Amino acid sequence: MKTNFSAKMHLFIIISSLITAIGIAMGIIFSFATDMGYFNFGGDLESYKSIMATYSNIDFSGKQDDAETIMIGICDKAFDEVGISDYSVVTGKSSNGGKIIYKFVLGTDDEKLSSAVEKINSGIKSNTSLEAGNETYCVSNAAFSIVRTKISGNKLLYTTLIIGAVIFVFHALYTLVRYKASMAFAAILADVHNVALYLSVLSITRAPFSSTAVIFAVLVLLTTIVGTCFYFDSAKKLIKSSDGKVEAFSIADDAAGSCLVMNLSFPAVFAFVAVILFVLLSISSLSVLAVLAPLSCALIFAISCAYGTAIFVPSVYSRFKLIGDNFKSKDKRSSVGKK
Repeated sequence: MKTNFSAKMHLFIIISSLITAIGIAMGIIFSFATDMGYFNFGGDLESYKSIMATYSNIDFSGKQDDAETIMIGICDKAFDEVGISDYSVVTGKSSNGGKIIYKFVLGTDDEKLSSAVEKINSGIKSNTSLEAGNETYCVSNAAFSIVRTKISGNKLLYTTLIIGAVIFVFHALYTLVRYKASMAFAAILADVHNVALYLSVLSITRAPFSSTAVIFAVLVLLTTIVGTCFYFDSAKKLIKSSDGKVEAFSIADDAAGSCLVMNLSFPAVFAFVAVILFVLLSISSLSVLAVLAPLSCALIFAISCAYGTAIFVPSVYSRFKLIGDNFKSKDKRSSVGKK
C-alpha cells in the first residue's frame, strides 16, 4: 500500500501537539476549578467523602446483637434522618473492636455528613452502658473526612511509572542494538508520543481514570514496541535491498505501507481482547459504569496506538533517517578528502 506520510510530518506534529496541549490545559483547569482533578478519577481511584465509625472495648449492655451490627444500625439510622441513602460500606474487625467505613460521592452535602456524624456519636453515647460511661464513648466515635486521589504519592501510579520507565529504556536499547540509532530515536519518540496522546485524550474526554486506564497506559507502551518492530523490520529490509540508492522518504513511506494494515488492526484486536477480559473479570458486579471504563480506555488506546505507530512514527522517522544519511555522506566525503 502506497503512503505519503513523510511529506505530512509537520501536519501530524501540529495535530499531536494540539491534542496534547488541550489535554494538559483541561487537566490543569479541572484540577483548580473543580474537585475532579487532572484526570476524572473513577472506580478504585475515585476521590470520595468518608465517615469512619470506630469502636473499641465498647459495651452495649442489654443488647443481643454484636457490637458491629449495633454500630451499623446506629449509622444507618443517622443517615436516614439526614436524608443520605447513596453510599458503600467497608467493615473490619479486630480482637477488641473494629471500624466501619462509609464512602460517599464527592457531591454529597458536607452539612448532611457532619450532621450524620453528630447523630452517630450521640447514638453511640446513648446506647453504651452507664458502667462504661465516657470511657467507651471516647474510643468509639465517628469522623468525617475527604479522600482525594493524587497523582503523586499514589502507590499504583508510582509502580506503573517505574514499570513504564523500565519498558521505555528496554525499547530504546533493544531498537538501538537490533536496528540503527535513527530508529532508536524514532522508537523513543513513539513511546513518548503515544503515551502522551493516550493520557491527553483521557483528560479531554474525562473518561473514567481507574486502574483499568493505568493498565491500558502500560499496554500502549507494549503495543508501541510491537508496532515499531513491524515497521523497523520492513524499513531494514528495504534499506538492504536498495543498497543505499533509495532516498529516506521513500524508504519510510514504503515501510509504512507494507505494515500499515498490521499496525492499524493490531491495536484494535488487542483492545477488543482486553475489553472482553475486563468485562469477564467484573461480571459479578456488571453495570453500565463497570463496562464504560474499559470500553472508553480501549477505544482511546486503539486510536492512540494506531495513529501514533502507523502514521506519526513513519513521518518523523523519515527525518531521523535523512539526518543519519547526511551524516554518513559527510563522513565519507571527509574520509576521501583526507586520503
